[in-house]
Amino acid sequence: MTDSNFDLAIIGLGPRGHFALERFIEEISRQDVPSAARILLFEETEQLGNGPVWDTSQSDSNWSNVNERILELPARPKIDLGDALIEGFPSYHDWSDYDPIGTPSSEPDYYPPRNLIGAYLHQRFNTLLSSLSSHGIAQLVRERVDEVAVGEPGLRVTTRSGASYSADQVLLAVGHQSTRQDTQIEGWQAEIEPLDRLRLFADPYPVEPIVNLATPEENTYIAIRGYGLATIDIVRSIAEAHGSFTRRDELSNDLMFTLTKKGSLNLIPFSLDGLPMGPKPISEELDSQFAPVKTELEELGQKLGDPELQKRASGKAFLLDALVPVIGKVFRALDHKFDGAPSDRQAFHQLITAWIDDPTQDHKCFLDTGQPPIEFLKNLVQMADGTAPISLDYCIGQVWRHCHPTIYKALSHGALKDDVLAEVIFTDEAMKRYAFGPPAEGLRQLIALHEAGVLTLDFVADPEIAVTEQGWILTSEDKHATAQFMVNAVLDAPKIADVCTPLIERLLQDGLLAPVHNDLGVATTEDGYAISMDGSILPIAVLGRLAKGTIVGVDAMLECFGDRPRSWAIRALQRLNPAQ
Repeated sequence: MTDSNFDLAIIGLGPRGHFALERFIEEISRQDVPSAARILLFEETEQLGNGPVWDTSQSDSNWSNVNERILELPARPKIDLGDALIEGFPSYHDWSDYDPIGTPSSEPDYYPPRNLIGAYLHQRFNTLLSSLSSHGIAQLVRERVDEVAVGEPGLRVTTRSGASYSADQVLLAVGHQSTRQDTQIEGWQAEIEPLDRLRLFADPYPVEPIVNLATPEENTYIAIRGYGLATIDIVRSIAEAHGSFTRRDELSNDLMFTLTKKGSLNLIPFSLDGLPMGPKPISEELDSQFAPVKTELEELGQKLGDPELQKRASGKAFLLDALVPVIGKVFRALDHKFDGAPSDRQAFHQLITAWIDDPTQDHKCFLDTGQPPIEFLKNLVQMADGTAPISLDYCIGQVWRHCHPTIYKALSHGALKDDVLAEVIFTDEAMKRYAFGPPAEGLRQLIALHEAGVLTLDFVADPEIAVTEQGWILTSEDKHATAQFMVNAVLDAPKIADVCTPLIERLLQDGLLAPVHNDLGVATTEDGYAISMDGSILPIAVLGRLAKGTIVGVDAMLECFGDRPRSWAIRALQRLNPAQ
């Protein structure tokens, strides 16, 4: 251990940095290290332990995309560090009084607001930080880190104010980083700069400023760039601020929307293909029909994790050849499904591959993407409710979701060539429209808003857009609409080359981080340590979306509390105590 001020610095205290700290402290206790480490913690926001995505002050209308049933965040055990005793903290299920065993499988899944999960994480972290701080083990710095550089001794960590600290090793758990705007957003910003009555929101969150501008009495038109989860959050937030949703009748899950303020409100989402996200099945009972059996998942993991097969792989066919048979078994076993799927295995494989390449495939076992957008939404909700036959495309997405943990584990830090891994990751990203879909209730709200005349789907598929003094003019065939406000609801991809925060830019410039692919993240070892441009392994670890490309599956909450922070914690303590 070098003679420095701190043994470890953790930059970023969202869910991933939070759990990494927990695991590191647990590892100290487990290995009975003679003296506790000296830890420096950096977080510029107020959201300690939960991060901005799970901001405790955000609107209740921002829902989690993970239902409470599968939100298995384990309890923190009591940790004995000798002079310091850190009390345990309950699991999320115990904290929220959710009983996974006693809850009927037919009961609709509950998707808690993100602020509720944030409250759990925040409370859990504060009990940890309080104990560590009172015993002099951890020190919190409420500033943005702008630079990590190799120093003498150890590493130098410099904040925005110019304060500098020394640490033997650093963990980057910074989560979402600002990226350069795309050309369309930049162009719009330049065009509206002299026009005071127009407003462009480059980011969808927080939603409150957007909601505050929506004044129905002035006949507000808001265009929303994107047709995914963020768009649903924005639409819901605006709607609930100016009206209310009610059940159509006691026997139906269908909703109605009533605008309670005078005037009119017009919400106009659009995307390149106009295809919505597919909702998850509404209950455990309905969801279980898409889950492969344990032996199939084990066989899938063996195929995908085979180093020799990985070395020979030349594209995404490596993934699909292993996954399509699993999808086929599930689809054929469904009791209520679309007719017309090929019985021949090769033809079935080719059909799925063709759909993944182009989800507008015209085949009778797929949903018709050419039907009116409102009917497409209704079809998706009916399948999620279990009241309509299951289409093959919907089945593919749900099975893919159940296979995600197996895929992530098998492919991370594997032997796939960089370009092949990139193609696999891009294929997985494309599947998120179905595999990471919203609660069905979110789509029911879109349907209700459309039927109430608040949400228009006339421009949802790649409209022409022009900026004038009156606003953004959207044109689709012979229809036109002019919006005074534009919201960008397309979230940045974890592409390291586009990140524009000083911390990451300087690490790249200094060669301390090395991109694994032009469109992905940085190279790391299996235990999370950065591989520099010269190939050396540095005392800088990276957990999270910046490592996408070396690892697969980085953004999910359950991954934040998964095996990677554990692997890092074991190695981090070994680095600090080589004799152990």
